Parts: sequence; C-alpha cells; structure tokens
Amino acid sequence: MQRRIGLEGNTYSKFTQLIREVGYSKPVNIEIATVIDGEPNVRIKLDHDGLELEKEELIIAKHLTQHERNSQIECATIDGSTKPGGTGPHTHGYETITMRDAKITVDSLLVPGTRVLVACLEEDMVYVVLDEAVWF
Repeated sequence: MQRRIGLEGNTYSKFTQLIREVGYSKPVNIEIATVIDGEPNVRIKLDHDGLELEKEELIIAKHLTQHERNSQIECATIDGSTKPGGTGPHTHGYETITMRDAKITVDSLLVPGTRVLVACLEEDMVYVVLDEAVWF
C-alpha cells in the first residue's frame, strides 16, 4: 500500500517537496525569477532573495532562447489573390499547400519583465532556467 504524501504550501513548494520525497539525492529549490536583460546578455533576478545571476551562471532551456527549427507545414484551407503578368487582380482557390524543410525562427521568451521558473541545485551552485512562469 502506498502512503499518501502530505505536502504543504503553494504549488511550487509542493513540487519541491515532491522531488525531495521521491528520492532526488541533491537538494533542489524551484524559484521564480524575473528577466532583467534579454539575449544575448541574459540576466535574471531571483524573487526570493534578490540574487542576480548572469548568463555565465545559468543553464537555459533551449525552447526559451531564440533558435531555429526545421519543420513541415501542411495547410488545408488557403485563399489567395494574385496579379500575374498584368492580367489584373483575380483569385485562385488552393486545396492544400505543403512546405517541406521549412525553417522557423522561434523568438526568445527571455525579454525584460518575463517571469521564469528556476531550479537551484544548491550543492553545485547550478541554476537552470526551466520555463516561463504564467498565471491564469
């Protein structure tokens, strides 16, 4: 029979307690921080104690940074208008459009004022920026 884990506090402290309870051997704190400077000279400030960290002190999840991705895009409903060869404006209905090997540039989410979740591995003094923090 599994015992029920009695966790206390807000969502983030419960998450931290759960990580510790499950057996992660190094202490991990999940904190919220605010981006002070964006790319390329990323700086964040931890909300808890006001500690400012610079890019050299951070490991940042790739999906938060500006980067390129190759993708394939298929679209089933497209309308468009053309003006080929001076024949005047007219429209063509398209059934599908497919792009292969399309390169998409994903903009950085690390802009001043963005709130982020940071895992702090205290023993190693490692700070990992995990994701953007959003409230609904």
